Amino acid sequence: MDVIDVFEKPYEVWSRRKTTVEEALELVKTQGLSILEALEPKDKLLETIATHNEAAHRMLRVREDNGLEFHIDRALDESPAFQHLQGLMPQDVPQPLSEYQCSYPEYDKEMVDSAINTLGVKVAQGQFLFHGGEWGGADDTLTTSKPFSTSFCPQVALRNAEWRGKAFDAGRVDLMVVRVAQPATNAYVYNREGEHGNEKEIVFASGAKLKRVRETHVTDITAYKMHANLTQEEKVVPAYLVEVEIS
Repeated sequence: MDVIDVFEKPYEVWSRRKTTVEEALELVKTQGLSILEALEPKDKLLETIATHNEAAHRMLRVREDNGLEFHIDRALDESPAFQHLQGLMPQDVPQPLSEYQCSYPEYDKEMVDSAINTLGVKVAQGQFLFHGGEWGGADDTLTTSKPFSTSFCPQVALRNAEWRGKAFDAGRVDLMVVRVAQPATNAYVYNREGEHGNEKEIVFASGAKLKRVRETHVTDITAYKMHANLTQEEKVVPAYLVEVEIS
């Protein structure tokens, strides 16, 4: 099993400048740009993202970056290692794993774990993924008591951390950069073509061992919670980049 590095080709953040129609047409002619690219071509390189930690750090700072997510989509689509990993999964998503994605948090844990342990694989040593949530507790090690969802994308992971007011209730946001170390737990790799393919998800069976290696405060962000009466609360909470190993 090979590591899938979505930042093997770094992601670049550029400022854009506006051009006249005449200049845009010249750029199309001389540089082969599309007309949309030529109307707002790249100007200055602002940031280069070459590691998963850098990606998580940026996501906590800017909160949204669809360009980063598109970069990861392209990297996965062009990765032979990812295609190989997808090929090891059944053609159709097993019912318990489909329900896990579609009906979370209402799912049958035992059935999901059984499907992952039967049909899943051990992810490559050194593979990096993202998880959004709260570490919880003072201990630096824990064993998961339910399936542990991860994504190739930090934007997806951050949305999960904020979902249904979780960050508001926790009083903090933890965006975890998860590194597979001494793989011992099976994981199921969801198809990118499925209904929830945009989540770029890999879910580990219960019983995975997690180790918190390092925690870094990046910034403070505003967390929200919507109530049943449609009123919304908000508060500022600290946001952390948490480096984690999983086995």
